[in-house]
Amino acid sequence: MNHWPQLFKTGARAGWANLSVELTPATVLGARIPRTVLQAIFFVLIAYAAGGIELARFALIGNMMHAAIFSCIVDMSIVIELEKWNGTLPYLIASPANWFPMMLGRSLAGYAEGLVRIVLVLCFLLPIFGMGIPAIDLLRAVPLFLVTAAAASALGWLSGAIMLPTRWGLLVCNTIGYLMMVTCGVNFPFTALPPAIQWIGHALPMTHGLLAIRAVIDGATYSDVAGLMVSEIIIGLIYGAVAWKLFAHRLDVARQTGNIEQF
Repeated sequence: MNHWPQLFKTGARAGWANLSVELTPATVLGARIPRTVLQAIFFVLIAYAAGGIELARFALIGNMMHAAIFSCIVDMSIVIELEKWNGTLPYLIASPANWFPMMLGRSLAGYAEGLVRIVLVLCFLLPIFGMGIPAIDLLRAVPLFLVTAAAASALGWLSGAIMLPTRWGLLVCNTIGYLMMVTCGVNFPFTALPPAIQWIGHALPMTHGLLAIRAVIDGATYSDVAGLMVSEIIIGLIYGAVAWKLFAHRLDVARQTGNIEQF
């Protein structure tokens, strides 16, 4: 336990180093920013044409969070998969040090990138559409943004742990991201969904957090949304616990069998 802070720092440095290599100016300006902003603009414009400014405002908040959540799921899954593709997984298996704080540190960069996407969507779309969302209400929702993104990150970890022996990690992450767009009330009210789809949405992170964020932006107090956020935290903890248990199991099996190449 005494080595946890150092392991976390080491993992964080490795995570930021990987991200800095990946985020070249061409990647940021040619892919990351356009994809984040244009997806949000697409759905906000559809909502504006279908229901005017109120529905557009609804879609803006939903896509703002979805942009961050999608990024967190992909990046957190890659945190685990990179151990395989970078050839460092055998060292992680053989090391006597606790891998948990190190992997948490490596996740920090992906989590930060997801939060930056929230800022990108707001900076581009609020001036264009003039949604009339007070800055103070957005600031009040910041803690909910952080908790919701963290809860969704756990789903990314689980995806990475499940897909570790395969080559389908990114494909599965994309499927999860678009499933959440349909089932979590991103572009239309969650209550308007059929009961079966609502059941799926209730089991996924972001649904309860997004409901709480919308309520706070509309003027609700933290106590009004406490139940929603407790549900969001519990769901995130469940996904996180299963993810790390599964990842630890895979490492244990590799140690016991000596079959590192299974990954």
